[in-house]
Amino acid sequence: MKEMNSLQISVIIPVFNAASFVEQAVESALAQPETAEVLLIEDGSSDDSLAVCQALAENYKKVRLLRHPGGKNRGAGASRNLGMKHAQYDYIAFLDADDYYLPGRFEVANEIFESDPECDGVYEAIGIHFEDESAKKSWLSSPMGNVEMTTMSKIVHPNELFERLVKVDAGYFSLDGLIIKKSLLLKSLWFNPSLLMHEDTEFIYKLAAVGKLLPGRLEEPVTVRRVHGNNRIVAKRSRWQKYQDIIKMWKSTYNWLDKSSLYFKKILILEKMIHECRKSKPLPFIWMTKLPEEFAQLIRLFLFIFEYPAILLKKYYWRSIFSIQIWPVFKRNIKKILP
Repeated sequence: MKEMNSLQISVIIPVFNAASFVEQAVESALAQPETAEVLLIEDGSSDDSLAVCQALAENYKKVRLLRHPGGKNRGAGASRNLGMKHAQYDYIAFLDADDYYLPGRFEVANEIFESDPECDGVYEAIGIHFEDESAKKSWLSSPMGNVEMTTMSKIVHPNELFERLVKVDAGYFSLDGLIIKKSLLLKSLWFNPSLLMHEDTEFIYKLAAVGKLLPGRLEEPVTVRRVHGNNRIVAKRSRWQKYQDIIKMWKSTYNWLDKSSLYFKKILILEKMIHECRKSKPLPFIWMTKLPEEFAQLIRLFLFIFEYPAILLKKYYWRSIFSIQIWPVFKRNIKKILP
């Protein structure tokens, strides 16, 4: 008979201005029999997070507190990297400081790892808790507003997972619902600390590109995302900032895949990046927004050269430009102008 709770998991919790929430996050992790340690990475908070983390580390033997040199703020990606470097156990799980695990968080994942030794990671569903009506309103008006539960809508073979995540045609999963083997880090799988937004998305893409990730519970949550006024995802940002953040993530993913010699996967990312530019890059002048959409797309692609000169060497870039049907639109509009 197999021994239950055989997983020994290092739970990594980056903490930034989460003094009101981190205690519940830690206690929800410690309530799981598989949790061997909880690593709190205090990221230069301006509230009482450091004092709360120090108290938790003193009160619980399994809790360790880490900080960046000089107590500086380095961001969630760098904080998770620090936690992974100090993790002492063979499995790693993630939890945001304002979220919390539900009972039995690791039960199904435990069974999957036991039954498939080649499994590198297990992903599961995440639910939502709105802290107040204001937070709910902000969430509903954000790009995530239609998401009631973060999960995959279909069972996807590990070999197809990367492509399905990039195309977003079978749902999505998040870090709070993920457990990975620490051995995956040997494949240069780290967070990009220069990404202040979407660093978790890029990390998941890299995991799916090289690891065997299997689904766990997809129809009911194992973790709860708390939505409140200070969530990064609902913070107000300009259209330009949103575009810059997503393009920076695509560039980072492409560069990593290029270095890893994953040709077909990097081409998929390149096409996605060009598509993002073509459809959503903000135009510099208001009058440009009044142009026919085909002209606007062409301008966006030409302007993309200034922020990513290397794109000139990519045939997929030129293919995208030549796919825009300018002449029919030009003829239609000329007829409106000429007598």
